Amino acid sequence: MKKVFHLLLCIIFSSQLLTLNLSCTQDAYDKGEGKYSQMTAEMVDAYTASDKRITAFVTDDGVRYTVDSPFSVGYMSKPDTVYRAVFFFSKTEKGADVKGLNRVGVPVPQKIAEMKTDPVRIESMWLSKTRRYLNLSLQLMVGATDSKDAVHKIGCHIDTLMTNADGTHTLHLTLYHNQNGMPQHYTQRSYFSVPMPAEAADSVTLTVNTYDGVETRAFKLKN
Repeated sequence: MKKVFHLLLCIIFSSQLLTLNLSCTQDAYDKGEGKYSQMTAEMVDAYTASDKRITAFVTDDGVRYTVDSPFSVGYMSKPDTVYRAVFFFSKTEKGADVKGLNRVGVPVPQKIAEMKTDPVRIESMWLSKTRRYLNLSLQLMVGATDSKDAVHKIGCHIDTLMTNADGTHTLHLTLYHNQNGMPQHYTQRSYFSVPMPAEAADSVTLTVNTYDGVETRAFKLKN
């Protein structure tokens, strides 16, 4: 009998790979369903303190909350570090009561020597109100396998920084995706946040190979 593994994603960070183990069950962020449906769900920057506990977070709207009951999460293992996540929380008089979370991968744009553009399904793509992140909700094909090496690899390739006729600059990116032997039996939702350049570009495009063909979407970073 084949063993069913949780979806593993290798997110390309600069010159190293970080392996993520994402939940196969929590998908209430987009649907508004499940036991967290009566709470606020936001993509956030979560801050660990010196004791590695989450003590505060900032939403993509730029609102900062202190956490009423600081907590630890296994993958947020470094002190004084910022992590991306979807938080399910209730607002309180002093801050926020966090009840649950989904992990968010952060593929940093970079040059990738050997490109892979295996297809994905785009559920949604949006720029955070602070314009710090291009957020993606993707449906990746997964399935049962005996191989621990069959893991999705996700990254973000810098194609070019183009100077436009009006003197503005557009950063062109392509989603890197290697199915890497993972069976394609059913879909699983996964979240990603691509950091946007602070000064280099006025706009950004992201090209994604989907099961329905290649899609390119553009977003304005500056007014």
